[in-house]
Amino acid sequence: MYNNANLSGRIQQCEQIIQQLTQQTQQASMMYEQMMRQEQQNAIQLEQLAQRERQAVQMIQQALHGHQTAIQHMQHAVQLCNQLQQEAQAVGIAESSRNGSTGYYGQQYQ
Repeated sequence: MYNNANLSGRIQQCEQIIQQLTQQTQQASMMYEQMMRQEQQNAIQLEQLAQRERQAVQMIQQALHGHQTAIQHMQHAVQLCNQLQQEAQAVGIAESSRNGSTGYYGQQYQ
């Protein structure tokens, strides 16, 4: 059987082990809290980055839309130029057949 001194020593040893385990657990808890705060900051930064990326996508979409609109306007301008050229040729042909062949600045050939 255990005597009181031996039992008291074992109890004291047990208390020391429990204190050490408690300290180690508290230290681990502090580390986990620090990791949690860091992850929260990372999440905030990632959300800010995602927001900036969404804004960049929106700006690029607007630029593309503007380019598409500009291309449509330029294509329409080309159509108008072609139409004007055809009309000018038609008027030139009609005038030359009416007046006879004309030279430069409307002077008739002789």
